[in-house]
Amino acid sequence: MVHVPHPSSVSGAVRAVAEASVVHMVVGHVRARPDAVAVRSAHSALTYRELWRRALVVAAALDEAGVVAGDRVALIAARTPDTVAGALAVMALGAAYVPIDPEHPGERTAAVLAGATPTALLHSGPDATEAVPARSIPFIDIAALPDADAPDRSATLPGPEDIAYVVFTSGSTGIPKGVRVPHASLANYVSWCGELVGSAGTGSPLFGSLGFDLAMTSLWLPLSQGRTVVTVAGLWDQKTLFGERPEKYTFVKMTPSHARFFDVLAQPPRYDRVTRLLMFGGEGLDPALIASLGDRLDGVRLVNHYGPTETTIGCCAFSFDRSTLPATPTVPIGRPAWNTRAYVVDDQLRPVGQGSPGELVIAGRAVAAGYLGPQPSGERFIDEAELGGAAGRAYRTGDTVELRPDGTLLYLGRADDQLKVNGHRIELGELRHHVLSVPGVADAVFDVVRGPIDTLELFVRPVAAGGTDGLADAVRSALTTVLPSALVPEAVHTVPEIVVNANGKRDVAATRSRVA
Repeated sequence: MVHVPHPSSVSGAVRAVAEASVVHMVVGHVRARPDAVAVRSAHSALTYRELWRRALVVAAALDEAGVVAGDRVALIAARTPDTVAGALAVMALGAAYVPIDPEHPGERTAAVLAGATPTALLHSGPDATEAVPARSIPFIDIAALPDADAPDRSATLPGPEDIAYVVFTSGSTGIPKGVRVPHASLANYVSWCGELVGSAGTGSPLFGSLGFDLAMTSLWLPLSQGRTVVTVAGLWDQKTLFGERPEKYTFVKMTPSHARFFDVLAQPPRYDRVTRLLMFGGEGLDPALIASLGDRLDGVRLVNHYGPTETTIGCCAFSFDRSTLPATPTVPIGRPAWNTRAYVVDDQLRPVGQGSPGELVIAGRAVAAGYLGPQPSGERFIDEAELGGAAGRAYRTGDTVELRPDGTLLYLGRADDQLKVNGHRIELGELRHHVLSVPGVADAVFDVVRGPIDTLELFVRPVAAGGTDGLADAVRSALTTVLPSALVPEAVHTVPEIVVNANGKRDVAATRSRVA
């Protein structure tokens, strides 16, 4: 039987992945270059030999606490060498680590622990567990463990279908959902992404919250390459993140909102002096942002990186530079990762034509193993056979895209962000594009006010402090020239900042509180 390709799909390269897990990759570097620096922090550095030795000590403590393969271990995930050693230790046992941001409120931490039902909890230092509910499982303080030899575990490392980590993402019911990511998916991701970023440079800065998967690129990709993870205390640690370096980073990954935040600093970063590649992810990327960074991007390769948590950090990417900036409402998300397929379908999973909007469905190696616990009916994990492919996992992203003639995918926004007012339909991504084209607007965020008649509210941050005079009227005037009147926001507010949450995404409620 001849296989007929799906008429609105695109496939990534079919490639063999050399190792079963990132743990195998790290152990390979321990053997090949043991004295190379694996993790560098403000006051210390761990070589690959030292990192693995420390991970074995933690693994021995977990073993003594009764943790076995297939268990889950909660990890209070500060950006420290101890966190990296802890995550490696959990995975070396064949268990899955569950990262919890120490800055999360107690209610969120409690919800994650309730959903994860971990066998043990790892932390570093006595202050790390302040937001953790009362103990019902062993708590292991990595900082208190002895500096000693421990049994080697390199002969019994996890297999490809073992779960590497479980990361909790917001659920439609308001209860966080735990996404189970197998080692095969993570190994496929870092292998594909490693080819994408190249092998030059020193590694990557780790400044995002490890309670989300956005920052995992900056953690596992450098370690899979035998390079250095540089821990950054936070966004305020500009010297570590963007200061002069003897050798440039291999890559820096951030959200577009991060870039806008950095751009209003007294000394905006010179990316051309810091990194070889700048990777964007987590949000739609507007070409106007790239244009605004100007010559600070000279010689810097750019990647627009796309992927929901359920597709293992990232499943599509588009490479470009400022001289090849596409004339599209958003920068395309490109083509799928290795061993991964993308389908563009309607709400009945039927293919839509090239150039027409449809829902993006991802299938293949990138797709996670599903959620913890029973999957409710109507969930987004489906069988690829429903799309005409072979049996296997697929994930309905809920994102609207179109397949372009060159075989790349263009992100148009969330399906549930599509507005229809008086018969007019528009994507918020397109509306945002028009707003950012207005002179004097540096950033913008929207809020849909639900009621008998839905209305749209707009918050804009001016380019210059104090540059608010007439800006709201200018935005409204500009939008009336390109949009149906029903889609022009009822209210336009100027705000001193667009608030970014711990995951690097815009926080509309917090931004609203900045309105004078």
